[in-house]
Amino acid sequence: EMDDLELAGNLVVGGTLGVTGVLTGTSLDISGDIDVDGTTNLDVVDIDGAVDMASTLQVDGAATFTTEITANGGIALGDNDKATFGASDDLQIYHDGSNSYVQDAGTGNLNIKSNGSFIDIQSDSTRINNAANSEIMATFVANGAVTAYYDNAVKLATTVSGVHLGAGSVN
Repeated sequence: EMDDLELAGNLVVGGTLGVTGVLTGTSLDISGDIDVDGTTNLDVVDIDGAVDMASTLQVDGAATFTTEITANGGIALGDNDKATFGASDDLQIYHDGSNSYVQDAGTGNLNIKSNGSFIDIQSDSTRINNAANSEIMATFVANGAVTAYYDNAVKLATTVSGVHLGAGSVN
């Protein structure tokens, strides 16, 4: 039995190295597999190549990825957890428990583009409001009216018999 062992140079172990207690080193270069049972605390890990997790990877703090992330099983976010995009979280997608949001929280426009003929919005009723959500600009109801507003007042609406123009002058 040995209390302390200090080596200068390289140590090659053929077979299994079993350590009870603490193994301390300034650098460890492994060219094979590592099998860890239990909890391992690592300050910095640099992995070249693929990582295969058989269970859950928990990251407390920020994680930075420099290549594309593939999530074949989906990405699960809780209520009010946001998927954010842009250097200042300019685009946010989230659900608040009752409603779902796609929000442009930065400067510039929110552009929806398609390389097809149409952009389909599928809903039985759709309303377009101003940015402050204090005025209705237009509504669209399936099998019902399409209504256009000016300053929150109806100016044009489709009806079963044609078009109804709001009160006032028509130019």
